[in-house]
Amino acid sequence: MLGLVGGVFALCVVLGTVLVLADGRGEQPAVTNSATPAAAGAATPAAGGYKQPTDPCALADPSLLGPRAGTGTGEAVEEKTRYTLNGCDYFLSAADGAQGLKVFANVDGDTAARYKESADVYPKVSGFNNEKLSGCGSQGFYTRRLSAGDKRIEAVLVCVEQNLYVEVRFTAGGTEPWDSDAMKSNMAALVKGMMTKVPKA
Repeated sequence: MLGLVGGVFALCVVLGTVLVLADGRGEQPAVTNSATPAAAGAATPAAGGYKQPTDPCALADPSLLGPRAGTGTGEAVEEKTRYTLNGCDYFLSAADGAQGLKVFANVDGDTAARYKESADVYPKVSGFNNEKLSGCGSQGFYTRRLSAGDKRIEAVLVCVEQNLYVEVRFTAGGTEPWDSDAMKSNMAALVKGMMTKVPKA
């Protein structure tokens, strides 16, 4: 348990450092996003289409992360770099240890810029494997890092559609190796479920 909490803290420190470098202003932003390089020529999300949800904690169903996902309630959270992320922070209690889950849903005119900022972060952090996603809005990516004999996973999935940006981060340890492909599918299901709950404009 202490190892997992320490690992989560270490990830936050690493990502905070990366974001300071990426920001270019030397300001300390809160832990941000994710990231896979956006493909050249990727579609730019169009304006309009969605309205900002009033309760980000009403969007996600953590059980969609699969049978190893823990249970717990979330509380609203806001993170800032160049662009604000509004979401929900969960501390999940699972059979083989604590898990961290953060979900974000933002609707505004900064969707494309926010996606690019996210896509620029993880390539700067060693150990992450980035994959483009299809069938997840107009564009998306999944990135993850496995360690401790694959018994620790840090995974992020981002999708955008029109003016909607959705991001999910999952961090967990455990007694058995994690299946990265299964987690990608589970996180995609979670994000797609969130997107259906965001009100249309």
